[in-house]
Amino acid sequence: MRRIGNSTLLELPMARRESPSPQRGEVVGRVLTPTLELILEDLQREEQSSSEAGSRSHEELLQAISKSATKLGLDITNIERDEVAAVVERNQKPFGILQPLVDDSSVSDIIVTDFSRVSIQQGRHNFVTNIAFPNQAAYEAFVEKLLMRAGSSYSTKKPIADGMIGTSARIHAVHKCLCEAGPYLTIRLNRFSRVTVEDLCRHGMAPVEVFSYLQGLVRSGCTVLVVGEVGTGKTTLVRALAGSIPEPQSILVIEDTPEIKVELPHVRYIRTREENTDGAGRVTPSECIRAGMRMAMNRIIFGEMRDAEAAEAFVDVCASGHPGLSTIHARSVPEALVRLELFLGRAQRGVERRVIAEQIVTAVQTVVYVDICHTTRQRRIMEVREIGPVADGGIRHREMFSYRLQQGTPTWQVVSKVSAYRDLIESGDAPCMLSALPAVLHLGEDRVPMRSSREAVW
Repeated sequence: MRRIGNSTLLELPMARRESPSPQRGEVVGRVLTPTLELILEDLQREEQSSSEAGSRSHEELLQAISKSATKLGLDITNIERDEVAAVVERNQKPFGILQPLVDDSSVSDIIVTDFSRVSIQQGRHNFVTNIAFPNQAAYEAFVEKLLMRAGSSYSTKKPIADGMIGTSARIHAVHKCLCEAGPYLTIRLNRFSRVTVEDLCRHGMAPVEVFSYLQGLVRSGCTVLVVGEVGTGKTTLVRALAGSIPEPQSILVIEDTPEIKVELPHVRYIRTREENTDGAGRVTPSECIRAGMRMAMNRIIFGEMRDAEAAEAFVDVCASGHPGLSTIHARSVPEALVRLELFLGRAQRGVERRVIAEQIVTAVQTVVYVDICHTTRQRRIMEVREIGPVADGGIRHREMFSYRLQQGTPTWQVVSKVSAYRDLIESGDAPCMLSALPAVLHLGEDRVPMRSSREAVW
């Protein structure tokens, strides 16, 4: 058990339906009584009709609560008055009652199943909190307000919604018409407004030599595909590597929700779009990618390949001479290549597997697999492989770097010092000399200290 803000976290299986009891003296996780709900509703009606309600002091708020109680003919104690005040003040924060979780840097995701069940994810481990909304109506109003801030909405006609609040929070909501309880709310928190390779080195994702190799590939015009499961840092790595693209080049970033920001001078951003409630207005990833071909771009950064149409378009544009960066969900490099083949096979029915494999090796030069180390609970680059030629109908790949935990110390084996892109990565202002690397790489001494096993680093 540990504390986040004013809430106590309990490690419980996600299948359990009961909510943990709040600790004595804590009001964050307490559901208001019907009496206090009446007072809260009265205060909320006053706030909607008054422009100064949100700017009043704590003492003024307490007076307003007492006034509402008197008006409703209710007798409340000072403790009950403080409970209502705590709810009102938390609701005035950007993320309301969830603000303590948003402010905790170890939380990567906030998962809300219904008004009385709020969970968090830390290093892909789930924990139930004792935070609860006052009632179902307050929770549903909170979700709608959050979606409005994210520039989105949902309804029975369009029950799934996505959006971004700033560059730090990705909002995903599922309307209660599709849920067992609901609505379902998931907030993915991005802890870096900007991220560099140096940041990732300091946080122990990989040694500087591994990043130097990847930067050399990106700088020289190779396409890099980042592979991993949910929450392993794929998008974060893409954002960092994108900084290695030469400044004079024109970059097009395509995503469904805007998470990737590139701090270079010639960057444009396009967002895909789902159809509206009338079934019109959809803009597919492939349409955005093909539009990019006419936008005088040098590089393409595609958020994530989720379907056959997007995969075919990305492979096609990279094979035509536009280097790219993208991500795909998979649990290893071989699995990612198989998944990519399956996508292309669905998009190009009847095409031989060898032809599909040739398309992939023409488009993608290197695949990076990222995951969370089960022992240290930190995100690591687990494996880097160069994609080779097609042989015997399959794609060959050469392992370059591989993560190993030796006696509790994270290390990276330099598996191969022979690269198909040696001339490219050993030239330029910051060359990577593979032949000079030791057999085993270690993290630098200036890295951020490792946290406890329950805490994700970023």
